[in-house]
Amino acid sequence: MPLIAASVSLGSPLVVALLAVLAVVELGLLAWALLDLARRPAGKVAGGSRLLWLLLCVFVQLLGPVLYLVVGRMREAPRQVPPPQAPGGDGHVARAAAALYDAAGRHPRAPADGAPADLIATTEGSGPAVELIGVRKVFRTAAALDGLSLSVPEGSVFGFLGPNGAGKTTTLRILAGLARPTSGEARVLGHDVAGAGGDVRAVVGFLPDVPAFYKWMTAPQYLRFAGNLFGLRGEALEARVAALLDLAGLAGVDTRIGGFSRGMKQRLGVAQALVNAPRLLLLDEPTSALDPIGRREVLDMIAALRGRTTVFFSTHILADVERVCDTVAIIDNGRVVAHAPIDELRRRRGGLSRLAVEVDEPQRLAPALEGAAWLRAIEVVDDGGLRLATVDLVAALRVLPALIARLGLALRRLESDELSLEDVFVDLVEGERR
Repeated sequence: MPLIAASVSLGSPLVVALLAVLAVVELGLLAWALLDLARRPAGKVAGGSRLLWLLLCVFVQLLGPVLYLVVGRMREAPRQVPPPQAPGGDGHVARAAAALYDAAGRHPRAPADGAPADLIATTEGSGPAVELIGVRKVFRTAAALDGLSLSVPEGSVFGFLGPNGAGKTTTLRILAGLARPTSGEARVLGHDVAGAGGDVRAVVGFLPDVPAFYKWMTAPQYLRFAGNLFGLRGEALEARVAALLDLAGLAGVDTRIGGFSRGMKQRLGVAQALVNAPRLLLLDEPTSALDPIGRREVLDMIAALRGRTTVFFSTHILADVERVCDTVAIIDNGRVVAHAPIDELRRRRGGLSRLAVEVDEPQRLAPALEGAAWLRAIEVVDDGGLRLATVDLVAALRVLPALIARLGLALRRLESDELSLEDVFVDLVEGERR
């Protein structure tokens, strides 16, 4: 008997059938008793009171359910809402990004032999995620893009750099299908953007430079709304929303979007752009106007997506590109002036190098250097030293010590300094305009 009882649960079909039979029998007996009481004279009922027996029949029927509902059920402990968790730290964002793409059924491939593990490609293809071939975009008489050509490998975090007005936003709008090129060809995931259908747009996410939200919604409500637009429903949608809230550090936040900080809105914007687990994520200036903490949180989200999707990341903040991007294109006046991995871009800048020089009287050394053939630029740093951009490092190292000695200055430091992306950017852009 114990084995039989243990093997039969309350939810099994046999138990449900038995309970249904008992309920029918019980209701039948109650109906029979009440009809008999209604017809039988009071003198033929024990105690002489039909009302007493009527109350007894009804009360006994109600007693069991009432006792169960009042004292028989164990009350559930209140659900503990986790405190809002900021992105970053201890791999939290990376785990959330993995959960998002696992829930969507998209898994990164293992890296090829010799390839860095963090640069793995996605399963959907190994061709370029973005191709621009001679793209021009003319507004009346002004050309926002003037023969722009570049290729972005799938699975990378691609930095799209340029000064204000260089054509970055126009490029992203063309890739997102919100604008058409005047001439040239723009391809996304192997398809021409101009003729791309819903199947292509369904795997592209886009965050504009100034995202707009329904302020009366909460973050979960907004993500569910965005998911519904992509046809997500039920458990699949709820799993996606949970992963996105975790990724954005907004899990447990019940505040309406109207009360969000700028950084929270930007993180929600990135989450919204990821609701369809896209193969290509287009971000237009996602860190502009953010404080240092907000920038770090958004950049952590972007870095966690490497290898899971292609991130096309437009910005003019050079430090952000150096932090998260593996490849960069620099554009100016609607044309590409450089396109390469960051380290390679630094190495091949036509011999441009930088020297850090410290002497006891830098104000005397700076005028003496003006006009030198090997010198590109002089910058006075905060500590009173000089930073020299040179086009001939060997000549600079040969001439500088002799010049310093001739001026009677004490040389405290002379060493080559790492060329930053800012140096490359300024040199390229100013070189194009000269």
